[in-house]
Amino acid sequence: MQPIAIAPHRIHPQTRPSYISLYVADLDRQILFYQHVLGLTVRWRNGDEVGIGTLERDLVRMSRLPGGRRYRGVAGLYHFAILLPNRRELARAIARLFAHRWPNYPTDHIMTKATYLEDPEGNHIEVYCESPEDGVFGVDALGNFYAMRADGRLSDGREPLDLQALFEHLWPGFASEASAEALD
Repeated sequence: MQPIAIAPHRIHPQTRPSYISLYVADLDRQILFYQHVLGLTVRWRNGDEVGIGTLERDLVRMSRLPGGRRYRGVAGLYHFAILLPNRRELARAIARLFAHRWPNYPTDHIMTKATYLEDPEGNHIEVYCESPEDGVFGVDALGNFYAMRADGRLSDGREPLDLQALFEHLWPGFASEASAEALD
């Protein structure tokens, strides 16, 4: 069983895609979401077009399409992913989503930690960080995907994320305080 992360035909680890482009019906509403809920930065705006991302680069470019709408069940964008540098930044992102009461689905893929959500127009987004120290992904001899924890236990790679442990990266002592409150 060869872990996917060290497969011989893997692309170079420094390879990064450029930005994605979205056509949106309500550009101002989308900008507010990406700024305030996701915490990204408006890098530029030119009329009905905007570039949103980090201080260094665009991650999403949006163009207003009057009357545009999302069609379900057709080929197109499944989701796009935003890679964060570490668990602390993922904890900050999830805490911001919770503060805005934005529906999201924190998931432990073993080798990555993620949360999934939709923007106001239904575009699916994955926000994640890598966690290879927790285990590996792989494909067995029959071609079946697996996730294996560092201690050797198998997983389907779709477990609920341990938010108490994640929030320890923001608030040391969070897990013990949360456990004490649960006992009260």
